[in-house]
Amino acid sequence: MTISNPHPLVWKRRVLTLLLTFVMLASILFLLSPHVKASTPVAHTQILINGDSKFTAANGVTGGTGTVSDPYLIAGWNINVCWQCPYYGIEVANTTAYFRIFNVTVSSQITGQPATDILLKNATNGRIDNSVVQDGSIFCCGGIIVESSTNIVVNANNAEAGSCNNFSSCSTYDTVGVYGSTNITISGNTIRADASGNVLGVKGSSNVNVMNNTILMSGLAPIGAPWAPSNGIVVSSSTGNIRISQNSLRDAACSGNSPAKSIIVGGSGSVQIFGNNVTNIASTPCGSGIVLQSTTGTLVYHNNLVNNSVQASDDNPGKNQWDNGYPSGGNFWSDYQTVDNCSGSSQNVCPSPDGISDTPYTFSSSQDNYPLMTPFGPDPPASASGGGGGAAGHPPLRT
Repeated sequence: MTISNPHPLVWKRRVLTLLLTFVMLASILFLLSPHVKASTPVAHTQILINGDSKFTAANGVTGGTGTVSDPYLIAGWNINVCWQCPYYGIEVANTTAYFRIFNVTVSSQITGQPATDILLKNATNGRIDNSVVQDGSIFCCGGIIVESSTNIVVNANNAEAGSCNNFSSCSTYDTVGVYGSTNITISGNTIRADASGNVLGVKGSSNVNVMNNTILMSGLAPIGAPWAPSNGIVVSSSTGNIRISQNSLRDAACSGNSPAKSIIVGGSGSVQIFGNNVTNIASTPCGSGIVLQSTTGTLVYHNNLVNNSVQASDDNPGKNQWDNGYPSGGNFWSDYQTVDNCSGSSQNVCPSPDGISDTPYTFSSSQDNYPLMTPFGPDPPASASGGGGGAAGHPPLRT
């Protein structure tokens, strides 16, 4: 049987069909991907958008139609908040349209009055990413502040605050802050504070996911000053699905008079703290790792607590849980030298090591029933040490 080649016209139709298919797929991918690329920011004055009708080119909007697939875009600007400028660098308020703030630089270095670099107030469906915020004035009122807002993502930014002080008229001056908001994700950012305020604060909010951020506490309050070194992640008066996970916290803000705290949860409930590296890197370590104050229902597990003067504290014994049960395990404590000869929920199956200490780690009227023998996670702190095997894998979250 002889098989003949198709007619040349048939080949042409097939090639044309393939080309059209490729073009259609490329077009779909283009529509689904962000229509921006990073570039050198261009100087721009302060931007105020109050209401959806103010998403205009005159107000710094560079593209978009305000839909989920094509959000309004504010991109490529370099904004300096001047000595007597309004208090915002970029403010988006009272909006429901989808928007994105991308690749902007906002600085407030020498302001003569309270200043916030990027403020979202009563805004919905927004995203801030790949931007740089430098809040360096003593009157700083926060680098990136999300207030009374819903469905906001703050991702892959670099935010830094200087020596804010308690003489400021601001109600708060966190480098990144979330207040009275819901459905918020703070992820993949590098956030630093030099003195006073929190590096990252969450207050009166719910459904907040703080994950995969680098938190640096690197400043000291001047001797005799009425303000303190910066704390790290601080959650207060918040209930309902607050997650703090996979963050790297480094505390170099060691002050004998007022040591910093890396993670604080106060007056809150339904908080999960897991998979974080909490390390003191000061030449003379001091400060606290994870602190629970007047808090109930908080679950703390799979964190690496290394070289903190006070690794953890809990003033509500029995109301919170410092491990994820057996065999998932608890946390790694760099100051706990122990043995692992046994296994089982009561650690009484011997000899049978399982990567979990045979005895609980006790502190401040609380305890981790299943402390890990080695740091948890793929990238443990370099200074961590321990013996025995490690608990395997990230288990599903307990609720």
